Amino acid sequence: MEPPREPLSPPKAASAAGAAEEFDNSRARVLAALLDAHHTTFYTVISVIQATCFGFLVLVCFEEGAHFGTSQWLLAANTLVLIILVWNGFVRGFIVLSYVPKLVDGAMPFALGAAQCFAAYFAAHDVRGWYWSIAALGFLGFIGYVNAEVNARINPEENAHVMVFYSQVLRMLQVSGLFMAAVCGGIAYLATWSNETLTLLSFAVTAGYAVGDELLWLRLERFARGID
Repeated sequence: MEPPREPLSPPKAASAAGAAEEFDNSRARVLAALLDAHHTTFYTVISVIQATCFGFLVLVCFEEGAHFGTSQWLLAANTLVLIILVWNGFVRGFIVLSYVPKLVDGAMPFALGAAQCFAAYFAAHDVRGWYWSIAALGFLGFIGYVNAEVNARINPEENAHVMVFYSQVLRMLQVSGLFMAAVCGGIAYLATWSNETLTLLSFAVTAGYAVGDELLWLRLERFARGID
């Protein structure tokens, strides 16, 4: 039978308590850094990617602009609006939600950036290709919003306060992303209209996206002010 252990002397007890407290503080610092990556590191990455998309669109316009007709210039303008709206969506997500980024979060900005660059390229070459690019953008947006909801729900301590309101918004964004993908894919695959008609129709897609995005900002502001 083992002899009873002697209780820790006060200095040893204080040392053990200090080590435990330091360990907890270290873990808290790591968690804070991981959560901060969603707001700082990813913010920087997305800024660079969106700036690249904008620069590529400008390059396409400079290189091909001499051969542009009205349709190409209108599609280029539409693409610029979409680049701004994608950026706006990312900013809203950074402001509202807080979670540790995963692999999907790291891949999403690059995938969305590729879709926007394809849209910029096809704005100068093929209106149906442009619609396929926007269909891909909508589907990727759907995946991104599903991923955001999953991450927010597995980090309830940081997001429970806002998910009471924002979970409904995320569901709406998921549905709208799938809807945009289906509509644009259907137009690209089935429509037999002229390029001019398809270009004019693209403004309905962009306008619907822009109006919905602005309404979400207004709802979010009302929630933050306690109006809703």
